[in-house]
Amino acid sequence: MPLVRGCRNRWCPEYATGPDGWCDVHRRRPFEHYEPPAPGWPLRRAEHLAAYPLCAICGAAATDVHHVSREPEVLQSLCHSCHATITGREGGASFP
Repeated sequence: MPLVRGCRNRWCPEYATGPDGWCDVHRRRPFEHYEPPAPGWPLRRAEHLAAYPLCAICGAAATDVHHVSREPEVLQSLCHSCHATITGREGGASFP
């Protein structure tokens, strides 16, 4: 008889469904939500950071370019810390 154990997420009541110890809900698949960058994005990103080198929130050196909305021309230069805070607050990514 196989060993049955709970999910590795301590608050999950489900049973692990694979050898990794995670249930189907909490198992993360690598690159599941990954979308490759649009053609021309590296150049557009570099141009935006050159034009707006400071973080729009804290004023530190900008390292990331944030899409403020679905419109491709609405961009914001941010430092990595501020970008991580914003994307975390937005649920990690995509627009509704």
